[in-house]
Amino acid sequence: MRVKPRERAVGAVVGAAVGDALGAPFEFGPPGVFSARFPTAGYGGEMCGGGGWEPGEATDDTQMAVLVGESLLERGELDLPDMFGRFRRWAAAEPKDIGLQTEDVLTSGMPWDLAAAVHFQVNLRAAGNGSLMRASTSAVRFAGAGRAATMDAARRIAALTHGDRAAWEGTAIFHELVRVALTGADPSVRCPTC
Repeated sequence: MRVKPRERAVGAVVGAAVGDALGAPFEFGPPGVFSARFPTAGYGGEMCGGGGWEPGEATDDTQMAVLVGESLLERGELDLPDMFGRFRRWAAAEPKDIGLQTEDVLTSGMPWDLAAAVHFQVNLRAAGNGSLMRASTSAVRFAGAGRAATMDAARRIAALTHGDRAAWEGTAIFHELVRVALTGADPSVRCPTC
């Protein structure tokens, strides 16, 4: 059965959200908690709650991915000030969960193009995975623009909350892997011309 590109794109975004909701009850837990709760292979067909999360409830990662997607859809282009403003309003609404670094950047009161960079200069640590965890919607949106464009968009979006280039590059690589996968190719196989 051949999977259409649109189905792959929907699967990437929905799959990221479902994976987030499946893992939410186990986030920050000790090793082995998942295996102890589900000793046989698989979940048994249902979402579970725990760790402050209701069954099927997504974390800040999916919430931010939705904000990225909404900005891209409503603005029709990469509008970084708009995206940052959405993040900032979301953070001000006191979400159930928000990464400490992301919260510091979004509540600093600094402009969109300085907040993450200044946070990094002060703390010298800003390579968390938050920019990667919210990247499914932007990876799908920019996949058709080619390798350079999707990786550039990834870096620019990551830089809104993460001042460390390591976070940017990790997110850019994820964007490229999604782009390749959406074509039907195997992203684990290196392109001979790359």
